Amino acid sequence: MGTILGKASLNLLSRSEVEAIHQATLEVLETSGLNIPSKTALEILDKAGANVDYKNNRVTIPEHVVKEALKKAPKTIRYCARNPKYDFVLDKKETHFGTDGYAVFIKDWETGKRRNSTTEDLARWAVLADYLNMVHNFWPSVAATEVPEPIQFTYAMVTSLSNMEKHVEGEAKNAREARYQIEIAAAIVGGEENLRKRPIISAVACPVAPLGYETGLLEATIEFSKAGIPVVPLAMPVAGQTSPMTIAGTLVVNNAEVLGNLVICEFANPGAPVLYAGCPSSMDLRTGKFICAPESELVNGALTSIARYYDLPCEISGGASNSNALDVQSGYERTLGVLTTSLTCPDILVCLGGLEASNTMSPELLVIDNEIIEESLRIARGFKVNSDTLAVDVIRKVGPGGHFLAEKHTIKHMRTEQWVPKISNLQTFGAWEEAGSKDIIAVAREKIKHILATHKPEPIPRDIQEEISRIMKRCEKEFLGQG
Repeated sequence: MGTILGKASLNLLSRSEVEAIHQATLEVLETSGLNIPSKTALEILDKAGANVDYKNNRVTIPEHVVKEALKKAPKTIRYCARNPKYDFVLDKKETHFGTDGYAVFIKDWETGKRRNSTTEDLARWAVLADYLNMVHNFWPSVAATEVPEPIQFTYAMVTSLSNMEKHVEGEAKNAREARYQIEIAAAIVGGEENLRKRPIISAVACPVAPLGYETGLLEATIEFSKAGIPVVPLAMPVAGQTSPMTIAGTLVVNNAEVLGNLVICEFANPGAPVLYAGCPSSMDLRTGKFICAPESELVNGALTSIARYYDLPCEISGGASNSNALDVQSGYERTLGVLTTSLTCPDILVCLGGLEASNTMSPELLVIDNEIIEESLRIARGFKVNSDTLAVDVIRKVGPGGHFLAEKHTIKHMRTEQWVPKISNLQTFGAWEEAGSKDIIAVAREKIKHILATHKPEPIPRDIQEEISRIMKRCEKEFLGQG
């Protein structure tokens, strides 16, 4: 399912540097502490042995509590899907790729205009992701902005599950919404016990940098943890704004927020599946604008090293572009980011489809990203050097002035040695001109049109659809007063 990386790999931190970051993080957790605005979470931390100030929602966490949580945390996690052929395991051996998450704008592939996204956009996006071979993990990338905000996340999960067969990584604003999402996923797999065995959903919950959490999101993660749903505490520190300007300092803030969430989840339900996660960024100090910079990719790559130090599966961002258009900038920024971060071999790399620092999603870019990932992984795979690949006998046979086209050795190795693109142009200029002089964006649009016209994911059985509809009616009644 994923792609096993070969000998071309990247490690941005030495063991001693990771240990220095770990020790600095422990010091922050024991002195500065965390802001925990949830009585439920505070009680869990109190019982775990943390120092809890209920009045001020402040918690400091001793080293022994962190160590105990790390011992409880599973070292491998299975991500299941509605169709079991798309299941995959986070075991620190392969990199899987996911769509970027939850923008409210989309660049319409038919008109080229940027506009608010809709349910129809999300449904189409899910179909595209279901088709593309390098999408393994689906984080709903665009919001159904016409849906009332209190149920948007749950509506997005239902729309995603209904239009694709792969794993869906959602979000919930509070424990009640998390409970409805658990019910929906359980209905699909045949009950909550089956869902524990086959978690077809996971849950992103972003801490509030620096060193804090939002009440509802935190309590949603506790609910998901108790149900055995993988939790992704995707820390998002911004260098110079919500974390120190230095890369090392940003890593400490990211690490403290993730470990704090890990402690809560593991003491809420020992053995709860929790990923090490991060989506750090930078701020343009000239304008105050949130940006994705080369430094962001260095932080991303370093986070993989920290996750490996703790022996935890991880989900890391990478490859985001600041460009507002499908242009050369969006291409080079994404390629550099995807290649750099994928060389560190995170379990999941979240990156596909986003422009404008992931504030706008582009269907064409989703298709192009699939190509960028394939090419990056070909570089990462490297090459073999042995008696067969050195090919001395074949070279001797062909000799000076000959050619290798007709050799069995060429036929044997042509598929493994040479990557073949799906949409990139390899034609001569004349052939390309004769075919219509289409650039990569035009080719991607044709691909989108073809996928949406021909790819039909297996629908959820009708009786389960009806059960989901009943759950959604209860959800709407509770949050919107409808029904």
